[in-house]
Amino acid sequence: MKPLRALGVARDEALRRPVHDARTAAILGIALGACVLVCFITGLYSHLQQHPVDWLPVPPRPASLYRVTQGLHVATGFAAVPLLLAKLWSVYPRLFRRPPVTGAAHAAERLMLVPLVCGAVFQLFSGVANVSRWYPWGFYFPAAHYWVAWITVGALVAHVGAKAAVARAALRRPGHPVAAAAPG
Repeated sequence: MKPLRALGVARDEALRRPVHDARTAAILGIALGACVLVCFITGLYSHLQQHPVDWLPVPPRPASLYRVTQGLHVATGFAAVPLLLAKLWSVYPRLFRRPPVTGAAHAAERLMLVPLVCGAVFQLFSGVANVSRWYPWGFYFPAAHYWVAWITVGALVAHVGAKAAVARAALRRPGHPVAAAAPG
């Protein structure tokens, strides 16, 4: 067997492991989605505290509520970093599948991934940089973080709508026997 062909066979075997399974992707997606939802809601609360609107009065008391929501925002943001990396790792073989697009609906579904992935990476990178008080960009962080959050959540809602049936079917299947038997 030629070395390049052997490498291709080894790669194909590695991509069939449970880490790249639809069930793993669904579980990671649910955990990541929960983190994004908490970050989004607590971020909206923070935004409304800093930029109040007349039609939705948000009381400033109890003051400790703001601390709690900011703690949740930062904690779930940091928790989302490894979840996003794991989710991307679990689905990356499907991102580079041939042919890249099989029809108009598939093209739209893949195109929706651009704002979702780019928005999630931007949100997490800029959020971690903000906690570190490192600003290597020339824009105002809170405004960019706020508006990209809306774009990302919109893309997430579209993605959930497109993948809900696939995730439901994957979660109904029993887990991979090798993964279930793995020690601890």
